[in-house]
Amino acid sequence: MHGHDHGSDHGSGHGHRPGHGTGHQEVLDLEALVFGHQLHEVLDLLPPAAPPRHVVDLGAGTGAGTRVLRTRFPTARTTAVDHDPHMLERLRQQGFDVHDADLDEGFPDLGAVDLVWASSSLHHVRRPEGLLAGARAALAPGGVVLVVELDGLPRFLPAPEFEDRAHAAALAAGWNSHPDWTPALRRAGLTVTRTSLTTTAPDGPDARRYARAWFDRFASGLGLVPDHPLPAVPDLAPRVTRTVWVATADQEELP
Repeated sequence: MHGHDHGSDHGSGHGHRPGHGTGHQEVLDLEALVFGHQLHEVLDLLPPAAPPRHVVDLGAGTGAGTRVLRTRFPTARTTAVDHDPHMLERLRQQGFDVHDADLDEGFPDLGAVDLVWASSSLHHVRRPEGLLAGARAALAPGGVVLVVELDGLPRFLPAPEFEDRAHAAALAAGWNSHPDWTPALRRAGLTVTRTSLTTTAPDGPDARRYARAWFDRFASGLGLVPDHPLPAVPDLAPRVTRTVWVATADQEELP
């Protein structure tokens, strides 16, 4: 299993699935607290270039990636795109430019873009190839499309048995797997480099709240509970793997 609907750091560009209310936002915020530092590692994969002038976050959700982008590129204009008014208002209050768009209808008209960031959002889009073609067309010379997906669900327990069962059941239940985006990016006219990043995090209150949120989902959605209650586990070992696609177009091919 790759991506999923139940705990990505970003939202959907065409509105959130049922159940993506306050509780879902809390899960996204916890993920950002526990694993958000990995997003800085993702940006380290960008090719050397002048600082971007315009960065677009597609399916910005709660803004975990948007905030990382602003920290990394403080002089850039950062536009958060989503179709959830509550998420957009939250980001507007944090000082971001926001744009309400249904990504199922294609890439929004935002002018030239130096970096398109799509973290855990592309798998929500019904016509991703059309969106990617529009993203490529919007790239300024030297621009980059950067796609990020969770490669499976996060893990917390030192022993793998329960999470192996839970993740297999989640896969069988169709918890929003995502494809390898390499062919779609290439068909959009982009040159692609694919990388896998695994991040660990320390045990702590946020990690335990995040683990509890996942175990509650396993119990309510799949009928699975761990062999030992979470408070009885002395040392959690939070870890997650993301797949990153860095996609560029030759300058002479860009409009």
